[in-house]
Amino acid sequence: MTTEPEHTDPAPAPDLTIPLSAPDAQALGDDVGQLAMRLGAVLHGLAQLRAGGASTDDLANTILMSNGLMNRLEGIRDAAVRQHAAQGGSYGALASAMGVTRATAQSRRDTLLKKDPSEMEKWATDGD
Repeated sequence: MTTEPEHTDPAPAPDLTIPLSAPDAQALGDDVGQLAMRLGAVLHGLAQLRAGGASTDDLANTILMSNGLMNRLEGIRDAAVRQHAAQGGSYGALASAMGVTRATAQSRRDTLLKKDPSEMEKWATDGD
């Protein structure tokens, strides 16, 4: 009979896999690495927040990476909304995709279409 615990190693960290087709990865170019780096930093920051004890430098980096990621995600969303409208997408379908009422989707789309595309929206469509 042994008194040793059966297993004392912490659970292995899971690999994060983001499935992309070869054409998708090629279309995204270097942006794949940049987005993955930001997402990884944000997930690390989330882990630090949950574990406690993050330094102010750690927190500042989490804020920086979160803002960069959110700006890019907003640009992607806005570009998709603009192209959805250009292709004749309905307010109802937009509302469903956004998880809001039809009136809210209409208001958001109409407000977006009155403005020129943002820098992040241009980045989303042109990669620049």
